[in-house]
Amino acid sequence: MYIKKSIFAGMTLEVEKTYTIKYKSKKVTKSANINPTPENMKKVNERNAAKKLRWQINTNFRSGDYHLILTYRPEERALNPEEARKDLKRFLERLRSHYKKMGLELKYVAVAEYGKVSMHFHLVVNGGILPEEINRIWGHGRVGLRVLDDSGDYIKLAAYLIKQTSKTYNDPEKAVFRKRWCSSRNLKKPEIKPEIVKADSWRETPKVPQGYMLIADSVEYGVSEITGYPYQYYRAIKISDKPKKGRREYDKNGIRHTT
Repeated sequence: MYIKKSIFAGMTLEVEKTYTIKYKSKKVTKSANINPTPENMKKVNERNAAKKLRWQINTNFRSGDYHLILTYRPEERALNPEEARKDLKRFLERLRSHYKKMGLELKYVAVAEYGKVSMHFHLVVNGGILPEEINRIWGHGRVGLRVLDDSGDYIKLAAYLIKQTSKTYNDPEKAVFRKRWCSSRNLKKPEIKPEIVKADSWRETPKVPQGYMLIADSVEYGVSEITGYPYQYYRAIKISDKPKKGRREYDKNGIRHTT
């Protein structure tokens, strides 16, 4: 027996197959080379953080939504994490109000990064608002804006956000949030389905459900740094709902469409 956990997040499916002390084949033995050092545990925590963040982004955001980077003018830089937190709170309140006037509901995920000299923020928000309006609402400096692509899979974006903000989060004097990121309360949760499966169903080549395509380079085999037992991991992307390839255009709101 083994534990199989399927995570449905937007257009993506992730599968984690693991053996444990309770659920394992008679042929499976625990590795003796387990070394849960603080450094190894830190790496595991970073991977888990990126995993949970991409589940949240993949579930709630799509093509045409925005990755924002809010920066400060030198003369308006936040002097400490508390000031930065207040600046972000005011920005989100004003942004939420603007969305409401447009008949939209703001959704966001935000992380904070303290660079060499100044704080800045990364946000993923739903689209539907003009870039110049976002710039006006922020008001403290430049706003970088990138439009999410139509892949439905934002694994690289989530990994980037966790990597960029790790030093800030792990430094008590610079951390803006108590958590790695903050988010709006209206975000949907990924659908997580755990199940106990017979050992003879463990395939070397994963089989994905109909309507999904296996992401070949996502397949991983190894030994858990935590349990010492073998694991298998892979990812798949939904193909039935993917937009057809075609010419990409941007409307007046900066949202990309495929025609």
